[in-house]
Amino acid sequence: MPEKTFIAKHRKSVPGHKTAKDRITILFCSNTSGDYIMKPLVINKSKQPCSFKGININNLSVYWNANKKAWVTATLFTDWFNNRFVPDVKKYLLQKGLPFKVLLLLDNAPGHPKYLQYENVEIVFLPKNTTSILQPLDQGIISTFKALYIKRAFRYILDQLENDRSLSVIDAWKKFTILDCVKHVGMAYAEIKKSTLHACWKAVWPDVVESANPRIPLEQEYSQIIELAHSLGGEGFEDLSEADIIEIMADKEICEDELIDMVNITSENESDNETVADGYAHNPFTAKVVREGLELGRKLVNYFQQNDPHLDRALRLQ
Repeated sequence: MPEKTFIAKHRKSVPGHKTAKDRITILFCSNTSGDYIMKPLVINKSKQPCSFKGININNLSVYWNANKKAWVTATLFTDWFNNRFVPDVKKYLLQKGLPFKVLLLLDNAPGHPKYLQYENVEIVFLPKNTTSILQPLDQGIISTFKALYIKRAFRYILDQLENDRSLSVIDAWKKFTILDCVKHVGMAYAEIKKSTLHACWKAVWPDVVESANPRIPLEQEYSQIIELAHSLGGEGFEDLSEADIIEIMADKEICEDELIDMVNITSENESDNETVADGYAHNPFTAKVVREGLELGRKLVNYFQQNDPHLDRALRLQ
């Protein structure tokens, strides 16, 4: 929810209650033609949430997995690769009458291990620091999915209010479970069009994209979200704008403690003194090293802010 809504404010102001930090991570994978998109992998902190009682997770519209931070780790990604990706792609290619020969394109996320291997599967990693400009799923698929999901979430609240006039918006939102989330993820995922999936490859592989100027418009989705919000009414909804939607969709910057946790989780899958091919050993990349590096970064930023006469340039550095 946008920070200005009374739902967001309520969750911050309840006495003795910390701001909600429910988290899921979703892993997407599709081919260049756009005619095949894998069932998404959803990662949560709980392997068996309360709302899953009596539910067979194998029948969900997503692949379900869990770890303590709801992040993609090397171990979890390896499991997805061997037990989800390979079997699913084999089945798809068999149906197409094609041999099993696959190119898997990955970015350099910490949870994507370099050691993955499978016969007739070639894995290529994008150059470092190019995800935002090359990674196909970053070129419109993730934003499209988020818009479709937000629209469904707002529709859920409105349906709850229409079915029970005694409910407030906050009461309706409290009824939203992780199972509802998963259902909405599956439905929003299924709504992504083939043309949208295909167009996202333009930046990294322009030769396979048929349209000379592919565009993934979201104006219609934004308009429908705003209409639903205005129907809900109340603080933060009755004046919801496109800027508020963009705020919801933006990836939240992780805090320092989360960064430390990420380092610790990654380190669990690596030895403290990993020996590289040239025979030299790396020093352990510990939480202490990260904190010291962040402090050096802050000092560097402060130095330029105090000495650079161009404020805009100093802010960009920050």
